Amino acid sequence: MEERVTAAYNLMLTGGSRRTNAAALASRFGVSIRQADNYISAAQELLSTDFQGQKEQVLNQVNALRLTAIRQGMKRGNYQVVAHLLDSLARSMGEGSQELASQQQPTLAIVVEDKRQA
Repeated sequence: MEERVTAAYNLMLTGGSRRTNAAALASRFGVSIRQADNYISAAQELLSTDFQGQKEQVLNQVNALRLTAIRQGMKRGNYQVVAHLLDSLARSMGEGSQELASQQQPTLAIVVEDKRQA
């Protein structure tokens, strides 16, 4: 079973859809699609524990890859790709987030005083 979960884990890392990965596992190990899907679920649990507490490190690595791709895109004149990567980089840094947007938007406070009792 460990071999099958490991195979499911490796398939997930290649980026295929869940259905495609389940079909590949079912074919490879001669099991049903349902059983292959169970292996994928177990592999997803492994994946979530593998990266638990490492979000910042992974984000730093991804951003470094984005910066490298931006430099290469600029050299090659792929400005549309560069624009998308810059947008992705900005979003990863929090630009455009709801929290940041709520801090930047002005607020309007209206106070109505009751002058009838004065």
